[in-house]
Amino acid sequence: MKTMTTRGLAVVWMLLPTLTVLAQETNPEPFVRKRLLKEVKAQNKAEHYDKSADLLRTAFSQYSEAANDAELVNYALTAQMELAKQQSRAIFLGQKPDTARYFGHVLEAYRYALRTDSLDRLPDEKDRVRPKYTSNVSTALTDLRNNLRSGGKFFYKHRDFERALPYFETYLQTLSHPLVLNEKLTDLAVPLDADSIEIARLAMISAFSAQKYDKVLKFQPLATQDTVQRALLLELAAKSCRQLGSELRYVQMLQQGFEQYPLHEYFYTTLLSYYNNEPDYHESLAILNRLLELQPRNRKFLYLKGKMLQGLHQLEEAAQVFQETIQVMPDDAEAHASLASVYLQQAHDYYNATDLKIGDKNYAKHRRQLNDYYTRAMKAYEQARSFNEHETSLWLSGLRETYYKLNKGKELKALERKYK
Repeated sequence: MKTMTTRGLAVVWMLLPTLTVLAQETNPEPFVRKRLLKEVKAQNKAEHYDKSADLLRTAFSQYSEAANDAELVNYALTAQMELAKQQSRAIFLGQKPDTARYFGHVLEAYRYALRTDSLDRLPDEKDRVRPKYTSNVSTALTDLRNNLRSGGKFFYKHRDFERALPYFETYLQTLSHPLVLNEKLTDLAVPLDADSIEIARLAMISAFSAQKYDKVLKFQPLATQDTVQRALLLELAAKSCRQLGSELRYVQMLQQGFEQYPLHEYFYTTLLSYYNNEPDYHESLAILNRLLELQPRNRKFLYLKGKMLQGLHQLEEAAQVFQETIQVMPDDAEAHASLASVYLQQAHDYYNATDLKIGDKNYAKHRRQLNDYYTRAMKAYEQARSFNEHETSLWLSGLRETYYKLNKGKELKALERKYK
């Protein structure tokens, strides 16, 4: 029993260092502001700004008191500005600077500047607001502003959109910061200079590429003031709405895009697909009519309208549109086959609507009309075959039926031998 106790104590003694570390990790030392401040000042005096930055970053992550201390955050701002200057000096000294690291210091400095200003403007215990660090913050916000923009463009150029986005976003968030423009923060929809609109455009593209779809919509009002690429930006906004699951807003964005840019392919093709799936063929037809107003001899628009009319069972109108399509492109096998299918559908409808009986006084008349539909269909199918014989799905089945209905035994046998 005595031996067991001794062994137990030995085990506990061996585990003491591990238990101590765990206890320290679970319960970090109490925050001692004076000691941290002394260490930071010492590192800054020795120009070891990287160590100063690390000390503060660790303190901010562990202690809310540190993270909400305007003086400490201001020291973090100073450290990042000095680190950025070190990278800048490397350029003038002919050394190879770390561009990505330089821009990283710029972004971090900007964030610390905004945080310092926010904390510095909180009222004291007597409800007084007495900013102490305005000069340092103002210097950072103005001196680093263009570098913030350049940092975003640097990562954008390297297609690192996720890293580019924070630079553009921070730049745009401070467009009207009191210490930058001496006025209150305003909405991003306010008309601004071309440079700011360009940054908003790059931010929107970066956000979409990084799959930050909510931020795409955040930058849209300002970015879409870019009239040159507005259609593309509205397309990104519509796609983002869809990714976010907002169908109503998605359709509204598509409609807005189509109204403003009817010939932008994404808007009309996506709207047509959407209305066809509903199905709402009348809306689809309205879109095609609008497109044909702009380009009356566009083969694709004519062909799609013909298919739409055929789907609505407006067969005479469909046949007319397919004929117009063929006038635009005489060797269009698809248009010939579609025209043939309209005639074949008319033949089926006519047969079902009439009671064909031998001996009936109107039998010969009805047979002539029926044969006329089949003959038109046959000729159109033969045209489709002549222009695209390899694509048998366009014409083979229809041609078999018309040969059979018109008693074209010789042609039907030849067809069956070749296409078993």
